[in-house]
Amino acid sequence: MALFNYENKIVVWSAIPYCQETIKSLQLLTGSQDDFNITHLIIPDREHTMAAQSFKEAYPNLKVIAMESALVQGVTIDYLIKDSQGGKLLNKESLQEIGITDSVIVDNFEFVYLPHHNNKELVMFDKNSKILYEADLLFNLGIEGTLDGSTTLEQYSPETGYEKGFKPHTGWSYMTRYMQPKSKVGNFLAKKVVNMAKSKQGLQHIYDWEFHTIVMCHGNLIDKDAKQAFKSVFPSVN
Repeated sequence: MALFNYENKIVVWSAIPYCQETIKSLQLLTGSQDDFNITHLIIPDREHTMAAQSFKEAYPNLKVIAMESALVQGVTIDYLIKDSQGGKLLNKESLQEIGITDSVIVDNFEFVYLPHHNNKELVMFDKNSKILYEADLLFNLGIEGTLDGSTTLEQYSPETGYEKGFKPHTGWSYMTRYMQPKSKVGNFLAKKVVNMAKSKQGLQHIYDWEFHTIVMCHGNLIDKDAKQAFKSVFPSVN
């Protein structure tokens, strides 16, 4: 999950369940103990939807942005990104055409929707921090040091309940050692879940953003040579 505080309005990306840990994060973000003005929730693909309902129950007035294939029980999608918008750069003007006029969204974020990815990816760019946010487009799990436990993956860290030095790539998780941009095996697998020919335009728009960091749902963020990492997975971009 990522949280943004612009104009004293909080935008939630890829929500985890609304719980005490989420509240702690909101307290750190705002300096407030309980007065959180959460206005928008962004669903990054149709597989990362489970926590949206818990936020909607806590904040009934928040607006949900998602792709048309996302189905969330008990949640109405307020702003629907349709397949017809796939592959296009969704900037301020095109977002307004869709019906998203809230300044906290159109002034701070841009999107590219990839409907030909198996999970229907809605990739987001924060124009202020120059950071790219994606769910299942690329992974960064098998990074150096994770095999022997000397490098900690955030999602398998002591903070999330795992022992210090936990080795995540054992047993049924053997293949995760390849899920990172420097792996030829991992890059081959990543390209198997997206129709490269039909997604070429959208991938190029993503690469054209001036991002220096990639935040993802699966693996540690990439804050060094991020654009080269993206090109390693999708070499058709230029």
